[in-house]
Amino acid sequence: MLSKTLPIIFDVPTIALFEKRLLNVPNYKFKFKPDAKDAAVLVPLCLVNKKPSVLFTVRNLHMRTHRGEISFPGGKADLSDTSLEMTALRETTEEIGIASSAIDILGQYSVVPNKNGSLRVHPFVGLIRQEIDPATLNFNPDEVSSVFSLPLEYLIQPSVREIRGFRDSQHKYTIFKIPDDLPGEEREIWGLTSFIMDGIFRRILNDVYQ
Repeated sequence: MLSKTLPIIFDVPTIALFEKRLLNVPNYKFKFKPDAKDAAVLVPLCLVNKKPSVLFTVRNLHMRTHRGEISFPGGKADLSDTSLEMTALRETTEEIGIASSAIDILGQYSVVPNKNGSLRVHPFVGLIRQEIDPATLNFNPDEVSSVFSLPLEYLIQPSVREIRGFRDSQHKYTIFKIPDDLPGEEREIWGLTSFIMDGIFRRILNDVYQ
């Protein structure tokens, strides 16, 4: 179990605990369109300045959808992808330049829909093995305007979270406030990105995330 008083660390027992907890995730009954396509995202856990963190992208302002929003790397499955896990890893490499070989997949979270139900989004939790500096990542400017990270110890603080209803469903989820000095116009992590992260935290950090 994780300590409620000691800092979160990505040691071998903690990572093994995360993997075990991701074996049991909720089975949501969301509605999808009959012709819904598959997509995948990666929730990138990482070390930044020796602090366990989550890595985010800010979508390019010229994108057709979700422009300027805070998100996780991901996208639609290609015919060449042998699995949805590969989709998440490939998109991560294409968007922020981190090779698949540098990421350990710890597990998968529940399938969720995009806004209109035209996509079945499969979230994967990945650990970037080596410490990174988001400012030096070679991201794709056609898709991403910037990359930043937030420490887990920040994200689990009750003072930066607010509970709201998820779209028109009965499900509740958490909006995360972000510091004012971070890039982009968004001052909250919301929508599908927040719903996924909140759900994953409730699984892997359930000792410290209330």
